[in-house]
Amino acid sequence: MTGPNRLSRDGRLRSFWQVLAVYVGASWIVLQVVDVLKNNMGLPGWVFPFAVVLLLIGLPVILATALIQARPPARVPPATDSSPRETDAPVSTESSRDLSPRRLFTWRNALLGGAAAFVLLTVFTTGFMFMRDRGIGPVGSLVAKGVLDERSELVLADFESRDPDLAATATEALRIDLSQSDVVRVVESSRIRGVLDRMERTSTEALDEALAREVAIREGWPAVIVGEINEAGGRYVLSARLLAASDGAELLAVRETAAEEGEIVPAVDDLSARLRERIGESYTSLRATPPLEQVTTASLDALELYSQALAADDQGDEMRGIGLLEEAVERDSAFAMAWRKLGTMLSNLGIDRLRAVEAQKKAFEHRDRLTTRERYLTEGTYYTTAGDLDRAILAYENLLEHDPEDAWALNNVAILYSARGDDEKALEFYQRSIGSDSGNTTAYGNAASTLRDLDRPEEARDMLNEALEVAPGAPSMVQRLADLELTLGEFGKAAERYESLQDLGGGTPYWRWATESEMAGLEATRGRFEESARRRERAARISEEEGWSGTSIQRAVWSSWTLLLAKRDRAGARRVLDEALSRHPIAEVPDGEAPLLPLASIQAALGREEQAEALLERQQQATVAFATGGWEVALRILAEAHLSAARGDVDQALALLEGMERTTCKACGYVWTGLIADAAGRPQEALEAYEKYVVRPWWVRTIVDSWTLGSVLERLGQLHDEQGDPQKAAVYYAQFVDLWANADADVQPRVEAARARLQEIVRERG
Repeated sequence: MTGPNRLSRDGRLRSFWQVLAVYVGASWIVLQVVDVLKNNMGLPGWVFPFAVVLLLIGLPVILATALIQARPPARVPPATDSSPRETDAPVSTESSRDLSPRRLFTWRNALLGGAAAFVLLTVFTTGFMFMRDRGIGPVGSLVAKGVLDERSELVLADFESRDPDLAATATEALRIDLSQSDVVRVVESSRIRGVLDRMERTSTEALDEALAREVAIREGWPAVIVGEINEAGGRYVLSARLLAASDGAELLAVRETAAEEGEIVPAVDDLSARLRERIGESYTSLRATPPLEQVTTASLDALELYSQALAADDQGDEMRGIGLLEEAVERDSAFAMAWRKLGTMLSNLGIDRLRAVEAQKKAFEHRDRLTTRERYLTEGTYYTTAGDLDRAILAYENLLEHDPEDAWALNNVAILYSARGDDEKALEFYQRSIGSDSGNTTAYGNAASTLRDLDRPEEARDMLNEALEVAPGAPSMVQRLADLELTLGEFGKAAERYESLQDLGGGTPYWRWATESEMAGLEATRGRFEESARRRERAARISEEEGWSGTSIQRAVWSSWTLLLAKRDRAGARRVLDEALSRHPIAEVPDGEAPLLPLASIQAALGREEQAEALLERQQQATVAFATGGWEVALRILAEAHLSAARGDVDQALALLEGMERTTCKACGYVWTGLIADAAGRPQEALEAYEKYVVRPWWVRTIVDSWTLGSVLERLGQLHDEQGDPQKAAVYYAQFVDLWANADADVQPRVEAARARLQEIVRERG
């Protein structure tokens, strides 16, 4: 190919791709404009796909024009001296050019054709809306035609079906949907019962078509809605008819199908939307109604409460969600998915653990009436709570085979992989969960925790900021962000965020308690134990007022660890623990609520072997387990290790702690290994374990740091000093002095001793 020809061809190719890119970009802009107009002007839903079709039709025309116009024009042969014979017919060159592709496929024609197509769409849409609003032709609404008055009252008859529960569910779903209409009103059940009483009919009698029409005629209500659910070919067919009350004439009829029982409620939503559209409701108001959750319950009131609870959870308002779920299970005591979610939310917050376990049991008992998805979710959550992680993972994997994009299953199986120490795999599933449901803030928070454990703190921060874009001000996400900042040593930022939790949470008891508890831990980490104690006492009072006895004991355990390890005050640790147990005798706290394993650990560390043994035995025999996230495994290892150390079997204690790496609390084993080895006079083992603890990225270290971080940094300086390595000693002394710079006066002598030794090392080494 010659040079000029090749350049010409390359130019045509570039022109082709440039035109394609411009067309795609312009099409995207056009579709955005159409979508905005559709939503803001109340246009019908078919306008958007119609615009897509027009743009697809225009694509080959535009590309053909680009290719044809890129060609050089055909050359006209040069004139010759010979003239045509008189017998030759005249040639119309102008006509030939008019029909040539180059004359037809011009940019002017292409643009005019596109504009004409969208003008046609505008005219057609305008005509449709005009006819609908004026009641003209088959598209005219009943209100516009004068068949019904705006805000007419309609009687909703009971759906007919061979399954009474399905019929009741469909009836209530349609009642709720129609109650949101701006054009008509559904007569309330209480008013119909009053009419039935006057008719000397029982209020429990089924409101079939005949009875509904009679009620409507008595009260002057113009029309009734009757519906049916029939099975055909393994599917459910739902139909609804609007009948004139006076003579039963059919005013309109609509129909929808559902592939399975779990799709009945969405099908009713579609049925309702079509009814409301045909009656005369605007498309804008129809789109404004969000669908309810697709879960099994015979009570639509319960379903509404459940849907509101999930929305509250997504917005980080767990306490409101718990209250709504409690109302939901009051309306339908067999509502398995509400029981499951209630148990999950209670366990996530760590309050009222017995109620959380009982809720999971209730859900499990009713699993046989659930859809496939609901059953696997319920089984997975129950087995997790029972500590059977293998069966829990199997349940979620079965669900993911059924639906690989189920956001809840992806999140929950990720939690289980994290509990087994596989953070990389857990992160993969968390990210898939977020991709499947970008509004699920729980998955964002869990992914951030895992990223921190993988020593990727900035990615964790970005993840939490994304969650706060989804749910601005969500207290649970702000709490996690504060936790992250605390683990990075950003104490001022962490304190500001913790203090904001009370207001973000609406001043509810839980978030007031969370604010005080988190600040108590932060203050203890910085050596400000008096302020920590005041905060802890305020948290304890809230626990007392709310009846969270198990939580009060748990907080006393934490305070005892602080006194024992940070302040080295064994007598004070015993006193705080005994005072809490005198207010809440552990024998009177139910198994599922009592923190048996944490209490066994501190009792063993305080040298109370018999009490620790009794608590471990009680936990082993307990009829209620609480193992969410694999914590029970980690806590039991810790309790048994402390008991072995208390008995003098240090080797056994250290061997047990090696298993902590395979639990949720992976790094917990390092600090306890260091403490037990140090107390047993094994400094080298203690030093190695302490150093792993202080450098290991670890999300939940915010709790343990309040007990141990300051003392461990101080001790690392001393151990390196004792081993003749002043340079490393200086590093840890400096970290300790910086951490406890504003610590309480009674621990300042320790800070001053470390500072003096640090200065001495600096002088010695120049």
